[in-house]
Amino acid sequence: MTDKSEEHIRIVDVARMAGVSVATVDRVIHNRGKVSERNLRRIREVLDRVDYHPNLVARSLASAREQTLAVIIPAFREGEYWADVDRGIERAAAEAGRFNVRVRKFSFDQYDRTSFERTLTRVRDEHFDGVVIATLFAEMVVEFTRELDEQQIPYVFVDSDIFGSKRLAYFGTSSFDAGVVAARLLTEGMDRQADLVVASIIHRGTGGSNQCRNREEGFSDYLRRVGFRGTVHRASLRLDDDLYNNRVLDALFDANPRIAGAVTFNSTCYILAGYLQRSGREGVKLVGYDIIGRNRDMLLAGTVTALIAQRPEAQGYHGVMALCEHLVGGRRVPRVNNMPIDILLKENIRYYNNNII
Repeated sequence: MTDKSEEHIRIVDVARMAGVSVATVDRVIHNRGKVSERNLRRIREVLDRVDYHPNLVARSLASAREQTLAVIIPAFREGEYWADVDRGIERAAAEAGRFNVRVRKFSFDQYDRTSFERTLTRVRDEHFDGVVIATLFAEMVVEFTRELDEQQIPYVFVDSDIFGSKRLAYFGTSSFDAGVVAARLLTEGMDRQADLVVASIIHRGTGGSNQCRNREEGFSDYLRRVGFRGTVHRASLRLDDDLYNNRVLDALFDANPRIAGAVTFNSTCYILAGYLQRSGREGVKLVGYDIIGRNRDMLLAGTVTALIAQRPEAQGYHGVMALCEHLVGGRRVPRVNNMPIDILLKENIRYYNNNII
């Protein structure tokens, strides 16, 4: 006979006792999705110990009030980096719905500070129980999260972290260390007096994203530590403007014949790769970030030397689920959840699965 106290066992209680997430317990109870043998064994041991029955889940969910999360991410086209993040968000939203948690997405132009400001105004005009934020405009995010702190609304960062904030959690890579990795990949075996190019996209109304700045700091730190003595040139390029980019890069490469390597700190590596391919400039190592279609094609073609990836789908998924589990069951995840810094080469790109969750 079931003890009276056991009648109040909820899915979040099972998750806490087993030391796993609510979503993992849900997958076991409803036999959907993959779960590791270790977690499966731990969950079953708890279920047996408390004589847990799935109908208790239904009753607890039916009595819970609906809660709503706001997710603030850049607008995107299919095939771009943020499309992968969004896939993870959508997967988490489907799971969160079973716990009476609804997800609403708000988008902005990642190259336009004013667009981000308008999006924050839209979010401020409504009430949300939690917020997931892509921290591209760090200064504005800090101001916004102070308001969330005052209202005691939990929030999660994805893509890049802002140290000193009171975020519930962060999911993404260590941007500084990802910059270090790029510098090592680029300069390994290179003459320490060769020149390098740092290419960036001209932004409207902003000095660049928080993540790109952190990556560049790590990149520069590595160059200093290894005594790299070459000149680092900067090239400001435009999206979808090959004529302009050709003029800028022709002038740069013609004036600096010692350029042996180049890097971009966001997902637009394909722009510089396209130039190198069109102009026939061989022998220039190129390192970039993110496994989007155009970057992948340039890696397979041999124009890009290496790409650094950061599991964007997992970032989106875990960012939403961390808030969901916190609101539903009071479960706290570690504050910093660094994704692996994956290094992709021509030889291993076909085996990469960025949605490992």
